[in-house]
Amino acid sequence: MESKAFENYTDRLRASLLDAGGVVGLVIMGSTAHAKFRDEWSDHDLWVITETGAQDALVEDLSWLPDYRDILLVVTHGKHRRTVMYRNRHKTEFAVFDVNEAREGKVERYRVLIDRDNIAELIESIHEHTIQEVQPKHDGLENLCVLLWTACERYKRGELLSARQWVDGFAVNQLLSLISSTEPAEDSKDPLDVRRRLELRSPELAAELFSQLGKTVPQAALGLLQIAERELKAKSPSLAWDKATMVGDWIRDV
Repeated sequence: MESKAFENYTDRLRASLLDAGGVVGLVIMGSTAHAKFRDEWSDHDLWVITETGAQDALVEDLSWLPDYRDILLVVTHGKHRRTVMYRNRHKTEFAVFDVNEAREGKVERYRVLIDRDNIAELIESIHEHTIQEVQPKHDGLENLCVLLWTACERYKRGELLSARQWVDGFAVNQLLSLISSTEPAEDSKDPLDVRRRLELRSPELAAELFSQLGKTVPQAALGLLQIAERELKAKSPSLAWDKATMVGDWIRDV
């Protein structure tokens, strides 16, 4: 969506929700909140905060959404989350929460557009909790080893698609979380999705990780362990490198 059209959609959304019954807050997130990270492929990502009991009406009747007559499809995620796709290919992802439901969610980048009940303070507290929660745990390297060994077990069992998910998905995410924790904070980082914009921040690392996709599961697992050692050992020598070495030996025997 072109920039002016994107902002126009946001303005119409806010105006519509100002008149909607039971709405106490509107929070836009991610690139919706920060134009710096937005391009023609960006979608709208938002929370609508309501009085308790007002959520169902808003997820059942989507006429509060701009251009709702042009919606092509609606996908349900749980009770109060939805994704809508318009006929012009634009996508809007939203949740309709009361205050208690919102506390169970996660918030990274955000901007509050409607605040009728201390919503700004609520969202800031959720944001702070989110950042604390996504910090890598002390056993992060052990977790990486478990993920890689599980991938190899499934590979040997013949569960090839599952094995690829464990090595290319779960293990890569864990490795990137560990690496990110040793690097200075950057605007382009997304704590909720460590893969986002990696090609912009660390193009060589992104290319190296992508190259693992063409290798067998054991080869890719060893490759990720080698990247971990290269990127992390000097910075975090107290991690369980002796255990990682043992798991690497197991993988070489697969």
